[in-house]
This record gives sequence, C-alpha cells and structure tokens, in this order.
Amino acid sequence: MLTELEGAILSEVFYRGRQTAFQVRRSFADSPSLEWKGSAGAVYPAVKRLEQAGLLAASATGDGRSTKLLSVTAAGRVAMLAWACDPERAVSTGIDPLRMRSGIWLQLSEKKRRKVLMDVRDALLQSIASLQTYARKKDTIERASVDLAARLQQVRLAWVDELLGSMPAEP
Repeated sequence: MLTELEGAILSEVFYRGRQTAFQVRRSFADSPSLEWKGSAGAVYPAVKRLEQAGLLAASATGDGRSTKLLSVTAAGRVAMLAWACDPERAVSTGIDPLRMRSGIWLQLSEKKRRKVLMDVRDALLQSIASLQTYARKKDTIERASVDLAARLQQVRLAWVDELLGSMPAEP
C-alpha cells in the first residue's frame, strides 16, 4: 500500500510527465500546504522506494550529471489508481492543524479565545486569498486541488465566525 507521499509522487510524475526527482521535490516545495513541503529527506527516499518497487522507471538524460528522468510504469499506474480511488483514504481527515487545536481554544478565557479566533480568522482570510491567487497561475490539475483547499479554508472560516458570533459581545 502506498503512503500518501508515494501516491502524490506518482500522481505528480504521471500528470506532469517525465521529470527529475529534483523537479518532483520542487513541486512539493512550491505547495501552499505546510504539510506538503516535501523535504529532500522525504521525497528522494520515496522516489528510490518507488523505483525499487518497479512503480517508477528512471532513464538517464545524458547530461553528464547522472540526472534521471522519471516515468510511471504500468504497475505504478495501477498502484496510483488504487491509491487515488480508495474512498476511505480519500476522505480521511489526516493531518488537520486546526482540528487538533480547536478544542484547546474552547478552554481559553473568553478574552484570549476571542483574540485567538480573530487571529485565526485573519489568517484564514489571508490563506483563502493566497490560494485563489496561486490557483490562477496553475494548470487544471493543480487548480482542482487548490480549489478544494480554498473551500476547506472557507468552511473553517464559517466555523470560526460561528464561534465568534456565539460569544458574548465585548464590554
């Protein structure tokens, strides 16, 4: 079974076409998601595992630097589709920084909770604007994932606004 990173690497190579491991890593580094920054220490070993498993093929570019172009093999496509179409994994809440902190916020004093929620609200508005700007510069495939991220932020914003609206007015 593929890890989320391995599935994402296969989909990146599949949709973008032949590219180097460095290019794959750069696409993760450019991601607006902090959780998907894809450090070299994570991406390169995952690429190597995928190659060893026969899910990625690597061919020399002939540039004299031992650079290899990656492509998804037939077995890699099967594994990628199994990963992408697994409904339970697709709907997993996964790493969700807001969810992990939200219960703590509810335990804060009203004054501190209001400040934190207002700061989170401002950050969500900034994030939504940033995602929308980022999406305009990307291709159809990347735009779809960024659109989903923006919609998630909009739902989070509605939740924060609901909490703020349920709090007593400031004196």
